[in-house]
Amino acid sequence: MKNMMMMAAAFLVISLAAFSQEREIKEEGKTIFKPHAYLQLQGGAAYTLGEADFTDLISPAAALNLGYNFTPVFGIRLGASGWQGKGGWVAPAQIYNFNFVQGNLDLVLNLRSLFCGFNPDRVFNPYLFAGGAYAYGFDNDEANALNTGGYELEYLWNDTKGFPGGRFGLGLDFKLNDAVSLILEGNANVLSDHFNSKRADNPDWQFNALAGIKINLGKTYTRTEPVYYEPQPAPAPAPAPKPAPKPVPAPVVVKEFPVLPAIYFAFDSDVVDTQKYATELNTIVSALKEFGDTDVTITGYTDHKGSNAYNDKLSVRRAEAVKNYLIGEGISASRLSVLGAGEDPKTEGEEALTIKARRVEVAK
Repeated sequence: MKNMMMMAAAFLVISLAAFSQEREIKEEGKTIFKPHAYLQLQGGAAYTLGEADFTDLISPAAALNLGYNFTPVFGIRLGASGWQGKGGWVAPAQIYNFNFVQGNLDLVLNLRSLFCGFNPDRVFNPYLFAGGAYAYGFDNDEANALNTGGYELEYLWNDTKGFPGGRFGLGLDFKLNDAVSLILEGNANVLSDHFNSKRADNPDWQFNALAGIKINLGKTYTRTEPVYYEPQPAPAPAPAPKPAPKPVPAPVVVKEFPVLPAIYFAFDSDVVDTQKYATELNTIVSALKEFGDTDVTITGYTDHKGSNAYNDKLSVRRAEAVKNYLIGEGISASRLSVLGAGEDPKTEGEEALTIKARRVEVAK
């Protein structure tokens, strides 16, 4: 029993080894970026540029952003930031505070993916951003109560005021796991000269240093399965080529000489009416030129009015008239035979002067 179990185990090991060789990976799985949204929560400090010591113009700051990455490189985010701004009066030296909330729309560029390609396992990802902003200022009581020794701030504002502007900055993303990252960010906001109530004839600047977290809202990538190539049986030998079929000669088409239209004559006339029967005459000439080796007989007929002897001669004259016309159109006289048939037997019993009988026919 023990020997049988050992043989079975050995057979299983050998089978697994053979299977692993047959299932050799020929193409590794791929990592594919998935567009996704994310949330950023940040807090830190702000510095409003002014005429005072650096430390005197530092104030708290916070930011909340909702973004969306369309590609590994490019994204967009909508956010709100702000808290407190500061200003400084020189003589006498005084510091005043005011509050604001700023809305911003940023375009975000992932520098690491731009230059090194997409890698979801990368820990450090710096990014640049730039966009537009609009600040809503309020609670400017300290500036309004400022003792300036008789001088007033030229851009002093009460209650609330809006300030258009722009912004740009650099961020550092440190990935903690697939869902959460640590964010360090520095940005500069350029706002209207009215922002800190002082006239400087240039925009007002506020700089922010923020830290926080980024939370991905959904999967940021997916991985495809590896591709295995199963062992293929040896290809069957190609069948012997079939002999090429012998070309079949094209059938010889022999054109038949057509039935030509008749030329009709007026009563007791042997004059060809070339205007009235121009189409019929052109058809006869074209056929004789096409069939240049064919001889034809021109047969004249008459109606049943008059004597047979007269009608025989009249039928000949009509046939000769058509022959002369054809010779004038370039048809060789040697190909043309003339026959006077006299009264047309086909019209016997019909009206004696019928035009059906007064005709000339050209036939092979």
